[in-house]
Amino acid sequence: MPQVLSKSPQQNFITTSATYRHEVMTSIDLSNNILLIEDNPGDSRLVELYLDESDFNNFVLIKAKTLTEGMAILANGGNFAAILLDLMLPDSEGFETLEKIILRYPNNNIIVLTGLVHKTFAVQAMKAGAQDYLIKNELNAEVLSRSLRYSIERNSIIKRLEESQRIAHIGNWLYDPKNQIFEASDEVYRILGLSLNFRRFSFADLTKFSYPFDLFNRIHNESLAYSEVKKDIKIETPNDEIRYLYIQCRNTQVPGQKFPVLQGIIQDTTERKTANEVLMKTQERYQDIFTKSKDAIYIASFDGRFIDFNESTADLFGYQQEETGNLDINQLYEPLKAKRQLLASLSKHKVVKDFEIEIRRKDGTLRYCLLTANIVDTREFFGYNAILRDITEHKEAEELKKARDLAQRSSEMRERLLASISHEMRTPMNAIYGLSNLLIKTELNDEQSGYISSILQSSEHLLGIINDILEISSMQNTEVIFNNKVFDLYDLLMNVMNVMQHKVKEKDLSLDISIEPNVPRSLIGDKLRLNQILYNLVGNAIKFTEQGSVSIMVQQIDNINNLYTLRFIVADSGIGIPDDKVNTVFDTFSRIRYKDKIFEGTGLGLSIAKKLIEGQGGKIWVKSKIGEGSTFFFELAFELNNQPTESDNIVSVQSIAHDGKLPAIKVLLAEDNKLNQLVARKTLERLWEDIQLVIVENGQEAIYQLQEDTFDLVLMDIQMPIMDGYEAAQHIRNNMTHLAKMPIIAMTAHAHFSKEGKVQEMGMNDFVLKPFVPEQLVQTMLNNLQIRTRKLISNNS
Repeated sequence: MPQVLSKSPQQNFITTSATYRHEVMTSIDLSNNILLIEDNPGDSRLVELYLDESDFNNFVLIKAKTLTEGMAILANGGNFAAILLDLMLPDSEGFETLEKIILRYPNNNIIVLTGLVHKTFAVQAMKAGAQDYLIKNELNAEVLSRSLRYSIERNSIIKRLEESQRIAHIGNWLYDPKNQIFEASDEVYRILGLSLNFRRFSFADLTKFSYPFDLFNRIHNESLAYSEVKKDIKIETPNDEIRYLYIQCRNTQVPGQKFPVLQGIIQDTTERKTANEVLMKTQERYQDIFTKSKDAIYIASFDGRFIDFNESTADLFGYQQEETGNLDINQLYEPLKAKRQLLASLSKHKVVKDFEIEIRRKDGTLRYCLLTANIVDTREFFGYNAILRDITEHKEAEELKKARDLAQRSSEMRERLLASISHEMRTPMNAIYGLSNLLIKTELNDEQSGYISSILQSSEHLLGIINDILEISSMQNTEVIFNNKVFDLYDLLMNVMNVMQHKVKEKDLSLDISIEPNVPRSLIGDKLRLNQILYNLVGNAIKFTEQGSVSIMVQQIDNINNLYTLRFIVADSGIGIPDDKVNTVFDTFSRIRYKDKIFEGTGLGLSIAKKLIEGQGGKIWVKSKIGEGSTFFFELAFELNNQPTESDNIVSVQSIAHDGKLPAIKVLLAEDNKLNQLVARKTLERLWEDIQLVIVENGQEAIYQLQEDTFDLVLMDIQMPIMDGYEAAQHIRNNMTHLAKMPIIAMTAHAHFSKEGKVQEMGMNDFVLKPFVPEQLVQTMLNNLQIRTRKLISNNS
């Protein structure tokens, strides 16, 4: 809960009870308060101490540990002198959080607290609306005091500028019906007698109101015939109030757009005398901003003459004010290329924002600055005004290096954390998922069966989320390595069908595979990644299809020097994708909304598939129509394998079990977890009638059993006491030569096994990730036992 701190003679700050009431908050004069939103107790305490040592020690510090608490305080209390905000809060959304606070509480002055020393972060924070930002490691009482003074003053100036527009009864607006854009200042809504809530409506919603859009449409139509419109009009507001307005607007041709954008002003001239008086005050406030700003503000001609400048400009360039007036501003910009680019961009676009440029001071030193400027074009003068902000401290090479090192360490720590989380989550999930699979095959009533089905569906959903998050994190932190090896394309497609068959049956769909005759069967490529891509696409197709079918088609597109380009097509008869979402379905965390329903999932599957395809030099695209389904296409190149391989396809688990073709085998299971032992034993005994299973609890016992008995296959857990699965597999391969070809399948909760090469590196033939799909476990065993059939199976059952 938030804390309210107040100054006392006995001690610097006194913390009141964490439980406060609304009336307590509203009774405080918040104009003399500072709100700190920070979850780190140490950082929070430092701010408290530094504030006590600063010029602001008479201010009340109100503390919140989460964004939720901070928003509650803002909702109850109103405005603060300053808000110190850490963007890395557990419930924060980064810069979106900053923008939301500014949108909801526009009068507040926000200073961002950060541990990152990076220019890009600084620029983003300022662009998002922060008045300043502080680096935690560089924070002290002087820095805090300077930032508070500067930001409070700057925020006050900006707010006075916004207020001046209201006082003058002049609002600015932009209307672009072609691109569905309408932007207007608050004063436009006030002048038109409309609620400020209209600002939150989308363009489509706004156009439903005949007033005031009839007015803007008439002006827009007139502007098509004239480049500029100036007119006085009379209106009646929704409150039946008569007002007289002066409207002036101009068509602005935006580069790259066919139709011009209409920009203009509306002035309430009902009380012209009062408006003129307010305009005078506005001019004074503009001058106030000009003279008091800590940023350098100046007006210059394009030939380099200073027309006007504030004191901060002279300070930045290191000259006396009388010297500055005689300088050529163009000679102070560095380097020459950047100077030319600035002037060219300004001439072309009329405005530049946050343009990075160097300036040379009188003493010869360089300062790095961000320049924002716009053209000034009057009858008397043609030039530009500019604001220069010094960002030199944020570009120091040493600090940037520290930031990079910190980012690297954070990345490594995150990788280790994700691996640990994966193992700890998958182990209990294996028991939940496995036992649920076993339980649903027993005699249950309808209610019980429904409960178990829900558990299975939730388990699969959770597992999918875990897999997607780990995969996308791995892609972001490390380069994806592709391992090209010989594989049988038909076998791979049959395996996809077998794994997906239970999902297809649940929804009473059909799953078909079609391979054109000229598609080669034995290829060289990354089998694991192709599997992953197809699982994601087929799984997606099944998820969004309620009736009908899902199909996989493979075509040969090209063949150059035994390099075959194949096109894979995954089609469904599902809900389809809206036109406005087709171009974003491959974005990270992109999810489809259909008839007010958001389908479950992380929104990562298609993004992962796209990264895997493009990482191999391929491409992916989609065609879709609402209500008719979607078709995903992707193309990848594979080498043709000319070495002889077995051409028979692996038989499906379902068909073998149905026909009673599973042979008698003896399997050794090394697993220390009792529940996982139970799941594996019951699963195999249910699907494989003639199987003999011997269970041991560690790698040492597994080696002893292999010395004493004969087995057809070993299922090996990796993380076990005494001797783990890795050590056991290495011992078998290195010291038991008669078992060199014994199939060893890893059963693991470690997600890094999904990286091809880890299995062989540990001396194993294959792996199954926990929790496993029962049929997938048996299919993996069949693959490694090389049980084959001479026919290609068409499985629509």
